[in-house]
Amino acid sequence: MQDKLIIIYKGLQQRRSFKKFFGEDPKRNDFLESLASKRGIDDLLREAIIELAEFTREDHDHSEDEYRDLFDYLVNREPVESICMRYGIRGPDEIKLDDVAEILSRFE
Repeated sequence: MQDKLIIIYKGLQQRRSFKKFFGEDPKRNDFLESLASKRGIDDLLREAIIELAEFTREDHDHSEDEYRDLFDYLVNREPVESICMRYGIRGPDEIKLDDVAEILSRFE
């Protein structure tokens, strides 16, 4: 779940950067577009990623010289493309609600 949230976070960041420099992206992702329109989505994703890391008690062996904080470490410790390949997603702009819903359904 944490990986998928990181993909979503990175996808939102990439979309914003693309729009800033080039305007509208011809490859629209309705899921990311709807999330991007929500106020506070970045903070929500940040908190969820950190809480999942704390919940799973995964090893947070990161250098303070290399990363600013735990969130920075979690989001940047591995290229997003590698995370996407692990789940069969071509890139952050290809993530869909189904990718997240599949994981959430395991907890029902």
